[in-house]
Formats: sequence, structure tokens, C-alpha cells
Amino acid sequence: MKIELKKVETILKKLLEPLLDLPKYQAIYSALREAIISEKLPDRCELPATRPLADALNISRSTVIKAYDLLKLEGYLESVEGSAHIIRFASPGKAVEFIEEAKSNKYVALSSSAESFTKTASRLNSIDNTSVAFRPGVPPLDLFPIEKWRKLQNEYWKFVRASELTYHSGSGITALRQTIANYLKLRRGIQCDYQQIFVVGGSLQSLFLIGSLLTDPEDEVLMEDPTFPNVYSVFKGLLRAKVLGIPIDKDGIDIDQLEEAISPQSKMVHVTPACHYPLGNQMSEKRKIELLELANRKGIYLIENDYEHEINYPKHDGQPLFSFDKQDRSFYLSTFNRTLHPSIRVGFAVVPVHLSASFEALIMHSHRSISPVLQSVLRGFIEKKYLHDHMNNVVKHAQIRHELFLSRVLEHLSDELEPMQSATPSLHILCKLKKKEEDTQVVERLMEYGIIAHPLSKCFVHKPAIQGLIFGFSSIRPQHLDAHFSKLIKGMKGLSKEIRV
Repeated sequence: MKIELKKVETILKKLLEPLLDLPKYQAIYSALREAIISEKLPDRCELPATRPLADALNISRSTVIKAYDLLKLEGYLESVEGSAHIIRFASPGKAVEFIEEAKSNKYVALSSSAESFTKTASRLNSIDNTSVAFRPGVPPLDLFPIEKWRKLQNEYWKFVRASELTYHSGSGITALRQTIANYLKLRRGIQCDYQQIFVVGGSLQSLFLIGSLLTDPEDEVLMEDPTFPNVYSVFKGLLRAKVLGIPIDKDGIDIDQLEEAISPQSKMVHVTPACHYPLGNQMSEKRKIELLELANRKGIYLIENDYEHEINYPKHDGQPLFSFDKQDRSFYLSTFNRTLHPSIRVGFAVVPVHLSASFEALIMHSHRSISPVLQSVLRGFIEKKYLHDHMNNVVKHAQIRHELFLSRVLEHLSDELEPMQSATPSLHILCKLKKKEEDTQVVERLMEYGIIAHPLSKCFVHKPAIQGLIFGFSSIRPQHLDAHFSKLIKGMKGLSKEIRV
């Protein structure tokens, strides 16, 4: 169903009134987003074309196009054949009503896996809140070269043959796998055959597949402590493994404590050598070799999660763990979701040769979900050096935004927050809480002010050693930083009065 232009114009003009200080495309984007979330513009309806809407609002068509592009990047709009723009946003209200009604019905019990995953779901950092200030894991969306991506996509549909529209391998199209293999060789010094590379929806899908391949319920998975709470949730909740946390030091995971913890039920160790999450340490070359020697002696596998594979590349301390492995017992995985934009939903895993056939069989039975169109466009994006140029731009601007965010923290929140600085470039910054308050409670309070942060305590496998907040700083443009930071100040101090930075 198409929404009448006049109705959209009326809704937007009212919502635009408090946004006049923003750049026009940002104001249009924010007003449309608010109208979609509040359901003034209902789900699955078609918005007006860009030109008539631009004429109605007396702005340039390029302004509307850019606003629509941002909404598509965040998953609020979907383009369909004929250049229509369809709203994709489902309100949780009706679902809640249905759940309440369903309680009176009789159903078979959930599986033990579902029960287990539900119990650990609270560890997951929410992915359904669309706010980006100051959410960790969100790259600078405003820097993404949308026009270059659109051009590659248009070229695909211009030259595609009908025969290419059939089923493709669940492991990924060959051309992209070959491109990733060359890219890893040049950028990371990783030597692997393209048939070891599997294209997936992101790191969590890689971990689910690896865990399904190697673990049974009650087997042990060891990981750095602290670490990604989502990683813990996958292994503990969905795969029902026993998760053991091993402390880290300045060189990486503690080898002595790791060796002591390994038992006959231990199957794998998950590590983040390039930039430990969330502390930012880099694993030394000596520690990588020690870790591999221990894994060889004990007969267990290693998972190297290089979650921000291009952000820390210029200052990376040596080669990846994978490149030192002589016994083919390491998995290397990464994602484009944290470096390009979260909505792309593409990552990859490099799998030991002797496990490739089983890994492929598992994918064929569970996850054939990555569009060949998307894979082809991504291949072109890498081949034409767009990825290289974009990441250089991201690294440069991320450094500037990091310094700006840090300066604001030191100037305005020094009584509340103590930054834990790291020499490793990343897209997040970790701050200790100075006052005796639970970080989960602070996170909930910040959400009331429209600010997203992640609690450090969720990252600990065992008892939290520190209460702190993890902030993403790179998604906010410098000219908008102060407006968002004033909300952060109010949230941290629990204030309601207007504060100007």
C-alpha cells in the first residue's frame, strides 16, 4: 500500500520543527525514522518517490535520497524492483498481546536447547534498539560510500545472466571466496586455500557452526575473561557447553591458568589476539606460539576472532595466530558487519582443511542465507580497492572521533568515568565507573536519555572484576557530538535540566 504524499508531507513538517538546526538530510532522516518507530508511517507501506517528496518539502532530491539511504542502512526501508521504498518496522505491541493470550493454550514443552538459550539471553547485548549514540560495534555509517556500492549493485543486475540466478553453494560463491583468500594473504599474511573459506552471516553464525561441529552438551569451551557476552551466550546457551573463563595479562590469555583448566572434556579456546575485547590488549607473538604449543600438546582447537580486522591493522603486532599454526588446528573468523555497516550481515570463517567437508555439510543443512547478489557486490567492492580506501578513511576519522569523545569525558565526566586507554586502535572505548553503582543500572538509565552503552560486567565469565561502560564513539559525526554528549552527561549525572557542552 502506498502512503499519500500529502499525508507524509503533513507528518514530516510537524516532526521537522525541532530539527531545523540539523543538516537537511539528517533532519529528514530523523523525522522519517521517528514517524516509522511511532507508527505514524505504518509497516510495509510504500513511501513516496524521492522527487515528489523533495518538491513537497521544498528541498533537493539528493537530500531525500541520502535520508532514504540511511534508513535502508539501518533496516527501516527496503528497496524493491521499480525503485519503491517499503517500510520494514514491526512494533512489538501485537506480539506481546499474542503471547499473553497464548498462555492459556496448551503446547508441547520447549526443547532443552531453547530453554538453555532463553536463560542466557540476558547476557546478549540488545540488537533491536536502532539508536547509534554511543553504541559499541557501530562503525562510521556516514562515511560508507553508498554511491559506489549502488553502482556495483546496478552493474550486477545489468550484466547478470539468467543461469546465475539458480542455487549457489551454501559455502559462498567461489569468486568471493577467492577474493577473500587473496585479501587475507595481502593484508594479514594468512596462507589458505579458498575452499577453507566459508561465507557466513557474521561471527556469531561462525561460532555456532564451529561449536556444532566440535562440541556436545557439557563439553568445555575456554575463553578469555572478560570476553564478548554474545560468544558466551552462544556456547553456553545454545550449544549447552560448559564455559570456563581464563584471565588475561598484558600479553594475552594466561597460559599457566589455561593449561591448568584444560581437561579431557575441553574442545576449544576462543581468543581475540589482534585486539582483546573489551580491554584492547594485543597478544604478543611469544604468547601466540605458547598458545599453539599448548593446543598441540592437549589436542584442542583454537578460534581466532579478528572482529575488527581492518581497524587495528596499521598497528597490528605481528602476524595473526592462524599464520603460526603448523598443525592446522586454528579457525580464523571475522566480519564485515563491524567495519562496513551492521546491516550488511556478511562475515567469513577460515576452517582447518581436514574439517572443511564437515563444515560445508553443516552449512548445507542449516544456513544457506547469504544472497549471491550481496556476495558479488562485496567481491567487487574488495577487488576495486573500495574496501581498502574506505577503511583508510574510517581509521583516520575514527582516530579524530576517539580523541574528541575522550576529551569530552575527561572534561565533563571525570567524577563519574575513568577511561581505560589502550594503544590498540578500536571502535570502542572502555571506562571504569568511579562511583559505587551497578553498570547494568547505569546502562538502563542512559537508555532513557537515548544513549546506548554496554555494561562491562556482562563481559565477565566469572564474577565481574570491574564495573564499567563500553562506548562506541565512531558513529557520531564531530558536528553532532556535543548534542549527544549532553544527553550522556545528563544520563550519567541523573539530571533533567538542559546542559550545553
